[in-house]
Order: sequence, then structure tokens, then C-alpha cells
Amino acid sequence: MELRQIRALLALAETGHLGRAAERLGLAPSTLSHHLAALERSLGTTLFDRVGRGLRLTESGALFRDFARRIAAEAAAAEAAIAELERAERGVLRLGVIHSFHERLLPTLLAEFLRAHPAVRVETHELVAGEVEARLLAGELDLGLAFLPRDPAGLTVQPLFREALVLMLAPGSEWAGTDPAAIPLALLPPRFATRRMIDAALAGRFRPRIVAEMASIASILALVRTGAVGTILSDRAAGAGEVVRLPLGEPQPMRQAALLWATARYQTAAARRFTELARRRLGGR
Repeated sequence: MELRQIRALLALAETGHLGRAAERLGLAPSTLSHHLAALERSLGTTLFDRVGRGLRLTESGALFRDFARRIAAEAAAAEAAIAELERAERGVLRLGVIHSFHERLLPTLLAEFLRAHPAVRVETHELVAGEVEARLLAGELDLGLAFLPRDPAGLTVQPLFREALVLMLAPGSEWAGTDPAAIPLALLPPRFATRRMIDAALAGRFRPRIVAEMASIASILALVRTGAVGTILSDRAAGAGEVVRLPLGEPQPMRQAALLWATARYQTAAARRFTELARRRLGGR
């Protein structure tokens, strides 16, 4: 039993005529006759009596018509729901976002996305980079906003922008002009991808004097503004005038931001729309 056969029966039942039903469905009469014959074979009964040049439902046909109407209505509702989903007019978007982007980039992106797609529900998960990649591959997330992974196997990567890692001090800090190796630093813990990038960038430059590890960039920056410590973060982690930025030398350590998704999994319309938005707003920044 096929949906096109169901629709053929309903058109025949409403018109009582093979030619008019075929015209309504945009089919050749022979094709419509074939659909009806196939449906009767699958049900093991005759659905129409041939009366002159017309058709009349048999008792079995009248019984089946009531079920057919419900089937067709449910199919139409399903098609409409899928169409809405494909236009990103409904659905759920599951985002995994690393800590440094969750506070700094995500709110502006989400505000624009939700204005354009108000019926989509967005779930955000603040995670470290490795967790973003693992949960994408497990099918638990639709998109990840993180850094370019070391091993992108199984992931599709959409590069967005590059940013420099810099030394940050409070304006007027007593540590200005000091050898960077002597400056007390507050850094993210090693479980964060940013910290691992910092460690890799400093290898061969100087051995940092780490006096505090904090899991919140906002808290680190608040501590830096007291003048007690410095930090190393992305040059965009703080607003203009909040801190003094000092380069870490050449070559300047850089990191690549990217959108990630599992290559083998279907990307929903909501995910595609968010990807397009992120490319427009963050690509090449």
C-alpha cells in the first residue's frame, strides 16, 4: 500500500470518474487505473463497482475510504511539518560552544538567529574543545563552535577567523616593561584548549610564572584589572581599554576558530541557517 494509491482512491471516490480523478491528480487515466488495481490487490478486495462510465464505492471501498482520509490527512500534516523543519520554522538546534566563545560571541549570534527563526529552540552546552568534538561524533550535538581540531577525522570544519594570543596587563600595571617570565600569570586550567595552545606557544620562548588557574575568563580578567597578575588570552577576550595587550613575540601565536559538525550525520535546516549566519558574521574577522 502506497500513499499515491491512497490519494488515487480518494480522488476516485470524490469524482466517481476515472478521467476526472486522473485530471485532478495530474496523472494519465491508465496510471491511475494501475494505482487502483495495485491497491485492490494489496487489500485483497474490490473497492469500486464499474457503473456505466462511472465508479461507485463497494462496501469495502466505503469502509476503507474512512481510513484513507485519516491516512492522507496525517501524511499531509507530516509533509507540512517536514517542510516547516526544512525552512527552520521549528525544531531544536543543539550547540556545543567552548568557554571563551560562549560568553563573547554566542549571545550576539543567538540574538540574530532567534529573531530570524523564533520557533526554533536552541540548546547551548558550554564545553571544553575535546568534549565538543566527542559529542558531535556521538550525535549529541548538531554544531560546535570551537577551535580547529588537531584530528578532524569524522568532522566537517568551517573555518571562521583567526585570532592572536597576547599577554594582558592592567593599564598602568607595575609589571609593564618587565621580562614576561617574571610576570605572575593567571591562566585557564590545562583542560582548556586555549591553555594547551598557550603552553605550546610559550615552549621555547619563556617559562611562565603561573600563580593562579581559573576556569572563568571573566574572573581571570577581573583579577588582571586589579593589577595583581597578568594573563595570556585571545586579543579579543577583553574590550578596548580594559587591559593593555602586549605581543608574545614572533611568530605571533594564532588560533583558528571554526564551526564543526559530524560529517556522517544529517545537518538540519536550523543548523544550516546558523552556519550561514556564523559565516556571514564571523568569517574573516
